[in-house]
This record gives sequence, C-alpha cells and structure tokens, in this order.
Amino acid sequence: MTKLGELQLDTVMDGVIDGIFMTNRQGEILSFNAAATHIFGYSKEEVLGKGITFLILQSEQEKYFKYLHNITDEKIAVLYRKPCRTGIELIALKKDATEFPLELSLSVLPCNDIVLCTVRDISERKQADMSIKSYVEHIETIMDTVLDGLITIDMKGVIHGFNSAAENIFGYSARDVIGRNVKMLMPEPYQSEHDSYLDNYHATGDKKIIGIGREITGRRKSGHLFPLELGVNEMTVQGKTMFVGTVRDISERKAAESAIDSYIRKLQISNSELDQFAYIASHDLKEPLRGLANNALFLEEDHAGTLESEGLRRISRIRFLCTRMEKLVDSLLYYSRLGRQDLAVEEVDLNALIDNVAELTLPEETTQSVDLVIPAPLPNITCDKPRVSELFRNLISNAVKYNQSARKKIEIGVKASMNPHTQVLEPQVFYVKDNGIGIDACFFEDIFRIFKRLNEEDDVVRGTGVGLTFVKKIIERHSGHIWVESELGQGSCFNFTLKLGD
Repeated sequence: MTKLGELQLDTVMDGVIDGIFMTNRQGEILSFNAAATHIFGYSKEEVLGKGITFLILQSEQEKYFKYLHNITDEKIAVLYRKPCRTGIELIALKKDATEFPLELSLSVLPCNDIVLCTVRDISERKQADMSIKSYVEHIETIMDTVLDGLITIDMKGVIHGFNSAAENIFGYSARDVIGRNVKMLMPEPYQSEHDSYLDNYHATGDKKIIGIGREITGRRKSGHLFPLELGVNEMTVQGKTMFVGTVRDISERKAAESAIDSYIRKLQISNSELDQFAYIASHDLKEPLRGLANNALFLEEDHAGTLESEGLRRISRIRFLCTRMEKLVDSLLYYSRLGRQDLAVEEVDLNALIDNVAELTLPEETTQSVDLVIPAPLPNITCDKPRVSELFRNLISNAVKYNQSARKKIEIGVKASMNPHTQVLEPQVFYVKDNGIGIDACFFEDIFRIFKRLNEEDDVVRGTGVGLTFVKKIIERHSGHIWVESELGQGSCFNFTLKLGD
C-alpha cells in the first residue's frame, strides 16, 4: 500500500468511534487508531510492533487465543472473511494497569492474513447491567417478602413474574408458570372471562377490572379450587403495558364468614323462638291467673261473713300476689316485644321529652322534695321517642325510689366519657345522676338482669325488677351501651350512649 493509501486508511480509522487495530497472525500490532489509544491509554508509537497480549489480563489470554485460533484456522477461516458479527468479552488492561471489561471482535482480511481487531470499552454498559441486575434482585427480594402473591403478566396474559407468596398459594414454582398464560391458575368461567377482559381492553381501552378488587376462584397445582381475592393494577415497563395481580388466599376468611353467618342464623332463630315462647307462655299464664284472682274475689264476697280475719287476710294476700304475678307477666310480654318490634325513629328534642317525663313521673307531693337539674341544654337525637321516654322514666323513678335523702337531687346531662365496653372515648354520653343509697360494685351487672332486685321492699312499693332491664334493652336497640358508677351511700350515676342516628 502506498504512503497516500496508508494515510487515507489511518484517517478513516481515526474517525471511527470504536477502537480498531490490526495485527498479523502472530499477534504483533501493525496499526492502532485514535479510539484505541483513548481506550487503552497508550499512544500509537508505544504499541506498534508489540504483541497484543500485553493489552489483555493474563487469565483472559487463553480465551483470546482460542477465539483467534477459530478465526485463523485454515479449515474455517473462510467463514470469517468478513467482519465478525459476534465477538467475545475480555478483561483488558490500560496503560496504568487498570482492569476494564472489553468487547473484542476479530476478522481476517483477504490480503496478507492480516487480523482486524475491533474493540469497545463496555465498562458503562457493564455498570448499567449490574445496576439493573441489582435493581431487579432488589425488586424480587421485596416481592418475595410481601405476604400477598404478586403475579406480573403482559398484555397477552403471559406470566413474567411470580413471587414466593404466589408459589405458596398455588403450589407452582416460578419456573413452572413463567412464560405460560395466567389462565392456568383459574378454572372456568374465570378463564373465559379473563380472555374477554383482555380482548375488551385491547379493543376499547376500558379498564373494567383494573384497580378494582374482586373475589374469584383459583386453582392450585393439585387441581384444588379455592376462594381468591384479586386486585389488578397496570404499569408500563420499557414502553410496554404490564399488569400486576395481587392475590390472597381467603379460604380461612370465607370459612370463618360462613361459620359466623351460620351462628347468626341460629342465634336469630333462637331469639325468635325465645321471643315467641315468652309471648305465648306469658299470654297463656294470664288466663289462669285471672281465674285465680276472680275466684278469690268471689270467695271473699260470698263468704266474708263466715271467714275469720286470718282467712280474709289470706284471701287478700292471694289477690295481691295474683295482681303482682300479672304485672310480672305483662313485663315479660313487654320485654319480648322490645326485642321483636321495629323502632319508630324520629328526631327528638330531649329537653322537651324530659320535661314531659318528669311531669308524669314526679307527682306534685314528690316534686316538693326533688331537685331535677339539667346543667346545659340537651341535644336533639334520632331515636324511638316512646322507648327513650320510658328509659328516662325508669331512671328518674329509680333515682327517687332508692333515695333516703331529705332533699333528693337528680341531674341529667351529657358529657364526654370513656366507654368501658369499647375502651373508646365517646364524645356524647348521657347520664342520670342521683344522691341516693348507691349500689355495691359487685352488683353492677346484676341490676340489669330481669326480675333481679337488690333490696327488700314493702308490698306497697315493691317493683317487678324489670325497670333497668328495659332500660338496657332500649339502649341496645339504639346501638348504645349503659354502665353505672356508684358507691354505697354516695349515690349513683347511670351513663349510656344512644347512637342510632350516628
């Protein structure tokens, strides 16, 4: 080649981005372009005539010579009489002994058995690959720590990702499912529905199930079907649309829900039967009671002259006990209706309601010794007015009845208080407070039991022991709770919530 031709060739080679140099078959460097000097840090003069091996890490030289042998072997050299499409990666050395990854491609020129070497520093690419690999491993680690199954699919439904939780849920390993259609994890009709969802999305872009949780049936590797909660979200990866499915095995939850539903149905049937029994039994009890009371009356009217005073006292006692028993039966009937009848809900002004209750509950002779105080106006609430009226009537009546103070004090108000049933601070707790005889703490639960009385009373004032039971039932029908604060001789404070309108 003439000097002019060599100069032109050098100019062309120096304009190439990749490093290019030529060697003979023995590996002596014959040319070295500008890109190669930049890659290795040597000048052209420093490398011409030297063997190529000083540019390659010693442990990598065997790989280079094997590649060179394949290129220059007479039997196969003809295959490389053009630039090689596939090169090899080596660890090369810069002039300052720095090691770096290099991509090397060799081809044999037709003249003089010259070997053309094309090299490229791939440090940045390797670093990027490592970063991507590290990121992917990081993401996979995160995915494998998630308790829910995560499944990544493409627009055709082909699985690309399958975390450890998904493996545990379905019984497949990731390698069993990656590359296969996600339909393998579900039975019909969900298989066909899945195809229709994807087809619809392709055709219209309508995200029918994207971002919406739903319950479907999954199929394990064993073929066992189980209830599954599925959430689907869309993402874009390198310009491609992908979908991430979050799956959760809800077999235990469904079994628990089924058991709870069964218990609720049984409880509803039991309560209904109990209410019916109370109603029928109470109704049937009243007839013989009336008969007994009437016969006692007839006996007294017809034979009063022949009976001694003790006999008359006994008859009077029978009539009193019959009347008392009828009241107990009526109370039982009413308690039964409290559980069965719907509430007549309306907005009620509690101030007006309590004024009316007090007027009916406290007779004129009683009001002279009772102070009923409402420190601040009470709010309007949504409730069953007759039931809530009865609630306050019972509490006010008890505050007067079980009070030995010369001046009886009753305070009705609303406050914020901790609910001991829920351990929640309630912003609206109603209370009825008195300065009566008080209640021992050991009876705080007993006082709400039907027909339970804590005090011995004269027949004239003896109650049926149902007042607080009615109060508790009415409050529970209004989605509330009741609790008492009291000490013997220090009065009582009945606290309750009415949350029907919340």
